Amino acid sequence: MNSAVITKCEYRLIENPEFTIFDLILYSGKLKEDNQKTAAGILFTTVIELSISKITAGNDVLIKLLNNRKAQFRVTDANGTIYMVGNDNFPARLLHQKALEGAPGSFGGYRCTITQKSPTGCTVS
Repeated sequence: MNSAVITKCEYRLIENPEFTIFDLILYSGKLKEDNQKTAAGILFTTVIELSISKITAGNDVLIKLLNNRKAQFRVTDANGTIYMVGNDNFPARLLHQKALEGAPGSFGGYRCTITQKSPTGCTVS
């Protein structure tokens, strides 16, 4: 099984202790972490890209609720490895793009990008 396959994504707003799962398209996600040396030390940039299908009223409310809010995301890959992106001190933020393409069989849903910049990067559990 390929460990790069994201099978589950959950979010937690900073003011809420509980994680909530959101429905993503399997095999649509990827997690990437880069680092750069700055005058203050190493700065990690973690980016998760994933897609959510079906433009519905419920999904629209959820995506707009999460848009640019301080949150923590828990992402699980196919091997069961859990990556925590964001925390109370260095939260992650989600930005989205709604896409409804006009050709038959094309994508209709949300393309989401979750970004966190921190001195520690994402953690693995």
